[in-house]
Amino acid sequence: MVREETKETAASPRAVAVPSLRKAVLILDLLGRRGRLTFSTIQKTLDLPKSTTHQLLKALADISAVQVHADGRFVLGPKICELGVLGIRQRTIDNLSLKHLESLAVQSGFSSEIATFEGRNAVVLASARPGDGARSAGCEGRRWPLNRVATGKALLAFLDEADRKRLLADLDWTKTTPRSIGSPDAMRRELELVRQRGWALDEREALDDTSCIAAPVFDRRNRVVAAIATVCQADLIRPERYEALAEMVLTTASAVSQAVREA
Repeated sequence: MVREETKETAASPRAVAVPSLRKAVLILDLLGRRGRLTFSTIQKTLDLPKSTTHQLLKALADISAVQVHADGRFVLGPKICELGVLGIRQRTIDNLSLKHLESLAVQSGFSSEIATFEGRNAVVLASARPGDGARSAGCEGRRWPLNRVATGKALLAFLDEADRKRLLADLDWTKTTPRSIGSPDAMRRELELVRQRGWALDEREALDDTSCIAAPVFDRRNRVVAAIATVCQADLIRPERYEALAEMVLTTASAVSQAVREA
């Protein structure tokens, strides 16, 4: 009886899948630590059969966990970045930001929020209003296309170039207001400006009556994981106030980044 159970277990799909999963994780760990690697380097370093290495790399590429550069070398793909951000989100980032969002709302006189990636969208994790405190959005956070809001621009601008290129090619460029950015090329120019000054501006690009300023939040590995924004009625946020508001947002984003790195 014991022998029969052992034989059945050894032949079960689960028993076969677990070693394959372990090998896939080893590949991801190797790429994470050493970066751009050839097929041969991966196969020999992990001492895997060539056929197994090929199957695992193909499976990982199919879900965007790895990518192949033009020179044939493998790197971690955008799915790993997305999962990493979601992991941080689930653990700490919304709660860590609450007191900072409340402070920004009081200081600026406008609502504030923190958002992170969710596929092609920026999803709001938490928000605050002047005099009304801050609260986590839970699963009900508003979602905005990354190319329509300041938080999305701040997230895109500081992404790894390969991830940014993939997202820009995958976004919907149909304008939602007359001020919406209408093409990947125009957005690339906008994101270069965001990187130069450190903050992003959305002037009535998602909604006709709303504008906001946002700045990125980074983790301990200096990866962008979220963006802090001040959000207000467009008529109230005049160009002469941009710099002062941006400084407040940058200070808040820096404080949240520090909290994330220490968590």
